[in-house]
Amino acid sequence: MKVLMVLSSMAMGGAERNIASVVPHLARQPGLDFTLGTLNTRRDSPLADLIAKSGVRRFDMGAKRMVDPAAWKRFTAFLRDEQIDLIHSQDQDTHVYSGLAHYRLGMPVVMTRHVMFEPADSFKTQLRARMVLLAARLSADRVIAVSEAVRRRFAEQTGLPLTKIETIYNGIELEKFNTRGKRAAKRAELGWEADRPIAVMVAVLRPGKGHEVLFEAVPALKAAVPGVQIKLVGDGELRPSLEQMAAPHADVVEFMGQRMDVPELLGAADALILPSWSEALPTVLIEAGAAGLPCVATDVGGTAEIVIDGETGYVIPTGNPAVLTEKLAVLLNDREKAAAMGAAAYRRVTSIFTLEQQAARTADLYARVLAEKRGTPRKAN
Repeated sequence: MKVLMVLSSMAMGGAERNIASVVPHLARQPGLDFTLGTLNTRRDSPLADLIAKSGVRRFDMGAKRMVDPAAWKRFTAFLRDEQIDLIHSQDQDTHVYSGLAHYRLGMPVVMTRHVMFEPADSFKTQLRARMVLLAARLSADRVIAVSEAVRRRFAEQTGLPLTKIETIYNGIELEKFNTRGKRAAKRAELGWEADRPIAVMVAVLRPGKGHEVLFEAVPALKAAVPGVQIKLVGDGELRPSLEQMAAPHADVVEFMGQRMDVPELLGAADALILPSWSEALPTVLIEAGAAGLPCVATDVGGTAEIVIDGETGYVIPTGNPAVLTEKLAVLLNDREKAAAMGAAAYRRVTSIFTLEQQAARTADLYARVLAEKRGTPRKAN
């Protein structure tokens, strides 16, 4: 079975990080001849090096823009010459490419839905969003949703039956986040006091992540948890405005910027905060669980599929700083309770959110789609 997985590029995004991690596991699935395809290399990040080192073959179309006839010719020639059996697309542009390949060549198509909804704040983004929904309706043999919440929302958006959309959770490199044993050393390295209550928020500094709700909670949190510190990990377009917003709380809130040591930071902290207004399947909650760290996160998207409220952390309403303060104070003031929740989080994520399970279930879906398509003739180019 020859499969071509396609995405726009190996940029540093959430979907791309997961793809870079799971692709080597997919390539090792029995009977699967796997190639990773990209539209271009212009936005490549260090994730491209990981793919190269893994030994997985990569095919790049060299597209200069989404509508690029030369890239389309290279794409269709590759499908024909390599006798690809199935295309698995991962993002807006490649959903359109795979949809056209289905229409023109009769190619079986699997699409992955990584988001709850497409950006639609301009005519151009609205048009692209409509093209994705149309491609899904007309060409997808199956859609993989990264959470059950995404699955149900996409069925509403497209009118597809739920039987055509399957939830396959993203996995992570679990061992990479098993860092609680490094807590003392990491705290010493960072200059964090051994017993100071510290919560981290790992998120891009962009709209929708809820930083403003956290800042609103800080005064009450200072009163409820003496000596509390909040560490913000990540960077983005809103950094200047968020720094200004947090300026009155400079004694509590620290912007740490983009970091490459997130696993160790999670292991050194006491709790994770994620007060987002929207998420599909927030990977950082899985990563925190793998680090044995309890979370306080808002009930959006697939959050409640990762965090079991009152057992592995707390799932709270959006935009409610009072509840955020209350639940975070419980974790930071009761170390024994927090440790028990962190241990439960570790057990949950290590049993469900593994790369091995993601790869095996994806390969099984490929096989089922091809079995259903057997006997259906391919169209002429």
